[in-house]
Amino acid sequence: MFRRAVALAFLVCIVGCGPVPESAIPPATFTGDPTAREAPMLAQLVAAGELPPLDQRLPDVPLVASHDFAGYEEPGIYGGQWHRFHTNPDIGDWKMVAGYAPLVRWKFDCSGLEPGLAETWEFNDDGSVLTLHLRKGLRWSDGHPFTSESFAFWYELCQDETHPYNPPVWCLVDGKPMTVRTPDDYTIVMEFAGPNWLVPLWLATGFWWCNVYNIPKHHMTQFHPAYNPEHKNFVEFQRRNLPHSNPERPTMWPWRVTAYQQGGYRILLERNPYYYVVDDQGRQLPYIDRVKTLLVPDPQVRVLKILAGEIDCQYRGSALEDLALFLEGEETAGYKMRRWTSTSGAEPALLVNWTDPDPVLREIIRDQRFRKALAFGVDREACNGIAWRGLLQPQAATVSREGWHFADDEGQALFAEWERADAEFDLEKGNALLDDMGLTTRDADGYRLRPDGKRLALLMDVPASNLNRQENDIGLIVEDGWEALGIDATLHTPPGAELGLRRTLGEFTISMHGEAEMDLFTYPDWVFPTLPKYWHPKVGKWYETGGKEGEAPTGPMKKLLDLYDAIKREPDDRQRHEYVRDAVRIHIEEGPFHIGTVGRSPSLVMVADHFHNVPEDGILGPWAIVTPATSFPEQCFIREPR
Repeated sequence: MFRRAVALAFLVCIVGCGPVPESAIPPATFTGDPTAREAPMLAQLVAAGELPPLDQRLPDVPLVASHDFAGYEEPGIYGGQWHRFHTNPDIGDWKMVAGYAPLVRWKFDCSGLEPGLAETWEFNDDGSVLTLHLRKGLRWSDGHPFTSESFAFWYELCQDETHPYNPPVWCLVDGKPMTVRTPDDYTIVMEFAGPNWLVPLWLATGFWWCNVYNIPKHHMTQFHPAYNPEHKNFVEFQRRNLPHSNPERPTMWPWRVTAYQQGGYRILLERNPYYYVVDDQGRQLPYIDRVKTLLVPDPQVRVLKILAGEIDCQYRGSALEDLALFLEGEETAGYKMRRWTSTSGAEPALLVNWTDPDPVLREIIRDQRFRKALAFGVDREACNGIAWRGLLQPQAATVSREGWHFADDEGQALFAEWERADAEFDLEKGNALLDDMGLTTRDADGYRLRPDGKRLALLMDVPASNLNRQENDIGLIVEDGWEALGIDATLHTPPGAELGLRRTLGEFTISMHGEAEMDLFTYPDWVFPTLPKYWHPKVGKWYETGGKEGEAPTGPMKKLLDLYDAIKREPDDRQRHEYVRDAVRIHIEEGPFHIGTVGRSPSLVMVADHFHNVPEDGILGPWAIVTPATSFPEQCFIREPR
């Protein structure tokens, strides 16, 4: 309550007692001409002979931005500056908005793929060869042609042992990497050792893949040791090959970085004059001229900036706990706070390490009765009420209900069963299961003893309360519940970097992580143990390295990996989705492997009254499907202040 009063007082002072801050007023460079095919700032450069005409800057067949969503109002007007904030110098949250220039794109409704830089693509009959056809006339932001050599150059780096890139998991079949041919400037041919039907999905997944495989060879070779003997290694190459922090590096983004100041504290972007996307009237996007984004790591300061009217549109970085405060400030500051669809399956999930380093504890954990007992010991209603003010849903740990694997009635019924599985709080049942395991002997303090006579103790890695209050609160609640089961549960709050490292290396017993995912084909790790992370670090390492490292799967882990291998070989979408459902049934019948607390937290999107063409609803939780970038935010525009 005190924080709310302080924030509102700040708002009254800034907005009520004086003019709106200059930073909240877009520059007056607008054109009201809805038929203009390019921005006035570019038209002026063309007229001055400093930029080629628009027809020479667009590809032969530009990508037309789709807008089949509620919230799209009309074709926009050119001009203005978008004010926003970012929470990390890497600006991952901005890349999810406008750092997405893939060969193949996810559709905004997450129902499948659509063309991107590649206009078309096709497989051969057995799925071992994928051919992509690029749009003719694509250009980097500096005007240099974008051709198939970009992808070929990236893959050469993957095969260069002196470069840190490794061939990604999606280019491997039976441990053998793909080969890449570029018969002409507009054709990319990927050849695999066997069927690899998921590759188009991988090419579309996340901003990270396209930002890796789209490399401007014409620019970057000057830092490549094989092309420039001044460089003895790839250190300078890696430093320069960052589109978010190097203004000199050409990009395919709608806005290119023009200034990366004070280590990312302030980042300025300006429209890409060669951007390859147009609206459905053939007018080049983006509509907005410039973007100014500031590093604001402190959640309290983010709230104040929104309440002060300094932000035009913010897709991420607004905490649900501040919703009431945001709603109170809407009319005064001139914005609306939208609540996008909640797709989280756990906020957070409790990760139980299947390959715990303690061999005795590992055997205990692999007994399903023990994991079910732990699930019975979680008071999810208390987690919801205390950590989330009753705004979420108590449930088991799942991925996203909206995922395309569960789109029909049968899929939704299965998902509802998964959501309810192992989601009951019942200490009596939990204690009975532990007794049934033979863990009946207790020490003088009342704690159960393991078969080796040691106290049954669980160390739970949780973030400190100043890093994540909700997860810390939930950790305390879970600790109380497991103590009531006779388990000595202790919270461990290592620094953030160590927290992640312990999880990746498998050095934890219980850890936490938020959980949401729409596509398990390309981000399978919540359900299938394919990478060294979450609840299966060492089995995932075995799979990632083709058996060279980690621990071989047994029991349900092997069943899950066999299903994922079948997915990669399967040409039929419907059958691939069925394999995912088979895996979910394993989680229901042989799990839990990760324990649920609460989920379904809505995502807040702040939109100023003068900012337009923002979807009324969407999905922000899972990053793999790259929302809101898939809604083409370059269609957003600013109405000139009156």
